[in-house]
Parts: sequence; structure tokens; C-alpha cells
Amino acid sequence: MSNTPSNPAAQGPNVPRIEAGDRESPFLGVFRALGSILGPLIGLILVITVFGIWQPDSFLSKEAFRSVFEHNYHYVIAAIGATFVIITAGIDLSVGSTMGLASVCCAMAAAGTHFPEFEWQQGLVIGGGVALLTGLCFGGWTLQRGWTRWRACFWAVVSATAAAGTGLAGWRLLSGVSIAPMPVLIALLVGVASGALVGLLNGTLITTLSLPPFIVTLATLGAVRGLTLYITGGIPIPNLPESISKLHYGPWSPWLLGISPNLWITIAVVVVSIPLLHFTVFGRYAFAIGSNERTARLCGVHVERWKTLCYVIAGSTAGLAGAIMTASLGGRPTNFEGLELIAIAAVVIGGTSLFGGEGTVAGSILGVLMLGFLNTGCTMASLSSYVQPIFIGATIVIAAAIDRFRHLGR
Repeated sequence: MSNTPSNPAAQGPNVPRIEAGDRESPFLGVFRALGSILGPLIGLILVITVFGIWQPDSFLSKEAFRSVFEHNYHYVIAAIGATFVIITAGIDLSVGSTMGLASVCCAMAAAGTHFPEFEWQQGLVIGGGVALLTGLCFGGWTLQRGWTRWRACFWAVVSATAAAGTGLAGWRLLSGVSIAPMPVLIALLVGVASGALVGLLNGTLITTLSLPPFIVTLATLGAVRGLTLYITGGIPIPNLPESISKLHYGPWSPWLLGISPNLWITIAVVVVSIPLLHFTVFGRYAFAIGSNERTARLCGVHVERWKTLCYVIAGSTAGLAGAIMTASLGGRPTNFEGLELIAIAAVVIGGTSLFGGEGTVAGSILGVLMLGFLNTGCTMASLSSYVQPIFIGATIVIAAAIDRFRHLGR
């Protein structure tokens, strides 16, 4: 058994630590980022060129470009969150389901909702689910800190019991309560919060139980979609207020410059996410975890904390993307099925390595635009809608293969 101390601070003076003052020059980071987006930029120009020559009158029109931007902004937001996760060498397969849940929650908040009357069977299911997740996560967390199995099991049962009681009591208080329609801003925040909770669940299960992100997010993909269908009964949320549809369809105030509020929200997310990933200590830690998690841990990085935060960001962006799309798609529980494939494809096409440690927000945006122009071009060229998934799948394989070849060549 190794005698190496678990505390990084106890490793001795020879173990380097990642500090805020150790950051490399911002200009060097900018040059590296520009070099990494060269590939997706060339791919985007190639797609525009090919379809521009094929269908010049329709594809190169102002309306076609405007359509691409106004019908893909939710992909941009979702892809930005997925970028944070994939940079840490993780994956989030629950993006589409999270967006569906957030859209439904936003619609319910905007239209008003009524919680069903309390039933013991339903309450026990809710309490049991909360207890199971709490017990597993707390047990894994205590075992990682060196607790004995019996002690960890005992406190896991205690925490699970307390969580079950809290969940049951909370559902009992909500049962039969009617909630009046909320303002649009509050409804959007409800959608973001629901997505953040899914991200927190993903990150907590991955870090406390040391489970592969693929397994955890595959499980939540199905579980969250099932939850969305259950709370809606499989039918769309009716009576949405007109104010929420204005986020996409208008009419808009003159000071918005003719751009939809949803597109402005997307621009704000881009403006915030680029410096957050590339010019903060948090971003530095995310890249360090993806490059070599063990080395990052030895350097004093709290891997579990920052990795969980990346999944919370991914869940929050997915929640925001789903919430703002309520304006155009409504609160249908079946919305966004399979969207995780497009989000991951955009990130990989944009130059983010599936092996972690490399990637840019700008590259992911270029990946979304490339897929958007590809879809528009296929539609204008009267190609079958079944062809696009073939292109997306092939592009993922090609991008992953190129990334693998780059790593093998080093």
C-alpha cells in the first residue's frame, strides 16, 4: 500500500502548484486559439464555397445567412457548455434531454401550473429516488476520503434517510398548490435552474462514484427524458403567453437593431464564455484536468470541484438553450431528441479534442455554423433530409481521426 500522502500540500516543495500568477501570456493563448480554429474555419469556408457554387442564387442570399444564424443559436449555447465538459476529457450525452426538461419547466412557469394532489405511492417514489442518489453520492464521497466501509455505509444510510424525509416533505408541501404565470425572465431562469440541477447531478455522480462520464450521462439521458414525459403526461404545455413567443418571432423594440432577443442572449453567452474558458484560473484548471487529471491533482487542483462545475455549466447552458427555444417550439416534451449528437459533433468539428486538454469556444461556434450551413445547403439542393445525419456522423469520425493522428504524431 502506498504511503504517499493524499494531501497535495504534504507532497513537499518539489511538487508544483498551479497558481493564478503562473498563467502564461494572454497573447500566447490568443495565438494558440487562433491556430486551433484554423481547421474548422477552413471547413466552414469550404462548405459555403461548395454550396455557393451549386446554388448561388438561393444559398448566398442574405435571407439564407440570416436563417442559419436565427435557427442555430440554441446549438451554439449548448455546444459552448459541451466544450467545457469535453475539454476535461468528459462527455455529456444528456444535453438533448436536459434541453427538453428545461423547455417544459420554462413553459410551465410561463403558463402557470398546478401540482397534483398528494399520493403516498408517488411520494415514496420521489423520496426513494432522492434517497438513492444521496446515499450513493455521500457513500462515494466518504470512501474517497479514507473512511472505513462500515462507517461510510452507516453515514450513507443516515444521509439517504434524511434526504428521503426531506424529499417526501417537500413534495407534500407542493401537492395541490397552484402557481400563477410568471414573467418571462423568471420562466427562463426556471429553465436554466432545471438544467443546472441536471448538470450538478451528472458532475456529482461522476466525481463521487468515479464513474465514467459516458455511463452517467447515458443514464441521465434516459432518466431526464422519462421525467419530462412523466410530468407533462406526454403532451405539450398549453396556453403559453404571447410574451414568450416574442423572444423569437417579434415584434421587437427598435433598440434591438432588428435582432431577436434570443440571438442577443446567445451573443451574451459567447461574450462571457470566451474569457471564462481562456483567461481565468477556472479555465486553466479545466485544461489541466483534461490534459492529465493525475498531474493536475498533484499540482493542487481540486479536480472534483472544478470538474463538477464544468458539468453544471454544461447543464446550465443546455437549460438556457431549451428555455429560449420555448419561444419557437413551445413546451413539447419530445423536443430536442438526438440534439446531443449535433452539439458534440459541433464541438469536435470545432477542434476540441475528445481526449481532453484542447479546445476553444470560437471553434465550437464555427462547428455549429458549419453544420448549419451544411443543413441549409442540403435543403436548398433538395437533398434528402436523411442525408444530413450521414454527413454529421462521417464528419465526427473524420474529425476524431484527425485529432488522433495529431496526438500520435507528437
